Amino acid sequence: MVLTDLCEACQRNEVNVIETSDEPNQPYKLCNSCHERLLNYSLRPIEWYNLAVVHSPHKFLLHDDFYEENGEACQPEKDTVVTKKDKAPTLRDVQHNLESLLDFSITRWFLEDDVINALKKHDHQRILNAVKSRFYGTENDEVKSRMLEIAADVLGTCASEWVRELWADYNGKFLYPLSWATASSLPAEEGLNTIFKELKWISEKELPIAAFTCLYRFRSSHILDWMESTCTTFNDHWGRLAAVCFPTWERMKSWLNKGRPLSLIALDTMENCVKGYGDIYVEQFSPKILGTDKNEVEQIVNHYYQKDSVPRVKMKVARILENKQEIFE
Repeated sequence: MVLTDLCEACQRNEVNVIETSDEPNQPYKLCNSCHERLLNYSLRPIEWYNLAVVHSPHKFLLHDDFYEENGEACQPEKDTVVTKKDKAPTLRDVQHNLESLLDFSITRWFLEDDVINALKKHDHQRILNAVKSRFYGTENDEVKSRMLEIAADVLGTCASEWVRELWADYNGKFLYPLSWATASSLPAEEGLNTIFKELKWISEKELPIAAFTCLYRFRSSHILDWMESTCTTFNDHWGRLAAVCFPTWERMKSWLNKGRPLSLIALDTMENCVKGYGDIYVEQFSPKILGTDKNEVEQIVNHYYQKDSVPRVKMKVARILENKQEIFE
């Protein structure tokens, strides 16, 4: 007996149409009705959900310009009847079934705490096996990336051997989520040395954002040592990274004395410790400048300003002095 492929969207009708997607090796396989609804941005929620599980919700015809995260169409070009059975599953519906929960995780724009906590209730070895199976079983980079995010946020050291295998066969893809998984699964020194080697291949222009994204989860003073030997130009991302790596007042004074770019990075590092100034990735750690003699802060930063009295420095010095009690401890 010949098995017939079913439409990826409705999962009931036979496939009639192969529609190209953003992923060249992974076209949409659809029946005629679902194909029409896909092109008209009018998929039913369950049809959107089924496609998002396979293709991710980041593909053009599925992304958030056209659909809510529950699969409801935002800009349908044709009216479509949606009944109760056409609704997409919720977290409550899938939380107790690992495979269904992994499907659900792929359909989320971001991997957030509610899904992470639901996954943590399952056996970690089973999660690892399922995550690896999906990673190697898809051509979709977004799905692969989500599996690495789960390794990072759920599995921790349980994924250590797999993470080492991925680095051994590393081909330049998935640097960010693989770095996050490295931070949670490998010893800090091993993980940092691995990522430092890969960052050597990043262009000077792209290095600051790449370094922050790869390294901020490690929160290690070794990163500050690496920055001292690496930073050749100023960029806002260096201060963000330094702020979450337990910077000390002694190091800030040293950087101010060394001049640009480290002096500007020092000012940014201090400023990133002000609540409401940094972004969510920095603020979640409530960073501080440690080991500070608060009696000398005003003298030191004002002395630097006398040597580098540009408007940017003036503004930052003022903000630092206004927020001394919050920044330093």
